[in-house]
Amino acid sequence: MALKIKTNRRVDVASPAHVAKNFQVVILNSTFSDWTPDDTALSEECLTRMKRSLSVVGLNADIVQIKRDIAGPLKKYDPRETVIFNWCEGIDGAPNAYDAVPPVLEELGFAYTGADAWSLGVSQDKGQTKTLLLEHGIPTPVSKIYDRPVLNGWRRYPALVKPATEHCSFGISRDSVVDNAQQLKDRIQYVVDTWKSPALVEDFIDGAEFNVSVWGNGEDAEVLPLSMMEYGIFTDYHDRLCTFDAKWNPESDAYRLIAVQCPAPIEKTLERRIKRVALATWKALKMRDYGRVDMRVRNGVPYVLDVNANPDITMEGGFARSCRAAGYDYGMAIAKILRHAAERMPTH
Repeated sequence: MALKIKTNRRVDVASPAHVAKNFQVVILNSTFSDWTPDDTALSEECLTRMKRSLSVVGLNADIVQIKRDIAGPLKKYDPRETVIFNWCEGIDGAPNAYDAVPPVLEELGFAYTGADAWSLGVSQDKGQTKTLLLEHGIPTPVSKIYDRPVLNGWRRYPALVKPATEHCSFGISRDSVVDNAQQLKDRIQYVVDTWKSPALVEDFIDGAEFNVSVWGNGEDAEVLPLSMMEYGIFTDYHDRLCTFDAKWNPESDAYRLIAVQCPAPIEKTLERRIKRVALATWKALKMRDYGRVDMRVRNGVPYVLDVNANPDITMEGGFARSCRAAGYDYGMAIAKILRHAAERMPTH
C-alpha cells in the first residue's frame, strides 16, 4: 500500500479551540558530572528558551533536571495532568543510554514526547538500524560492521567510517572518508580504540545531504519542508560530509561555509521520493511525535544514512528550521509535539 504524503497546514496552537485541554508540562533534562561550566550554561539557556516559548502559547512548563534518579524528581506531578517533554540524553555515567528513561516514565504512568525505549535503542545502534531498513526494503548505502580491522572483502571506495553506537557526528571528521584498504584499517582501529564502539563502514555517497523532519503519529505523520546541506564549496570530497565540527564548532570552515537551504530547491519528483522513503523509515522504526531521517541521493534514489529518534530540538537545530519553514515558530512547534504526546495521557 502506498504511503500517503501529507501537506502541512499551520494550526495556531495558541487559539482557544486548540488549547481546550490544557496540561502541566515538565521539561525533563539530563545533566552529567563531567560537564564544564560552559556545557551547563548552554543547557540552561536552551531549557529557558523552551520554557519561555511555551509560555507564549499558553503552556506552563517546569524544568526538572536529573542525573541518575528519574522517578524521585517527578513524585509531585500527577500523570493525569502532566506531559513530560523527554529531553534526556541518557543518565549520568551512561550518556548514550537514551532508552533508559522511557521505561521509568511508563512505569510512573506519564505520557512523554518522542520515541519509546525500543525505537531509541534501535536508532542509537547504526547496525540495528541498517538491518531494519534492509528488512523493510528501504534504500541505504551498502555497509558492514567491524569490531577489528579485518576487512573480509570490502572493496568499495571511497568509504565512510563512523562509530556504530554514537550520535551527533561524534567520531566523524574528514579522515572518516577513506580511499583504500590501509586507510580503512587504520580508521576502523581508531574508532574501536577511541570510541569503544564497533565501526560502521559504508559506501560513501557524494553530494547534497537532506535532513527530513517528520512529526505526528500513525497515519497522520507529516513530512515537514526538506532541509538541504550543500557541500559544493569544498573541492575535496573528503570535506563534503556533516562532521562534528560542521555541527558544533562555529570556528570551523565546515560550520561557516556549508550552505543550508530550507525548503530544499529540488524538483518535485525527487521531493516526493525523499518523502516516501522518510515515511517508510518512520514506520519501520516505529517512531512517534517527531523525528528526522538523513539521506543522500545517487542516480535519483534517496539512500537513508541515519535515523534520529528524538533529534536535536534546540531553537537553532534542523528540526526547528523545518518547522519555521512550515509556518510554526518555536513555541508553536514544541506545543504541537507535546499535544501529540498528550493523546497518550491516562484518563483515570
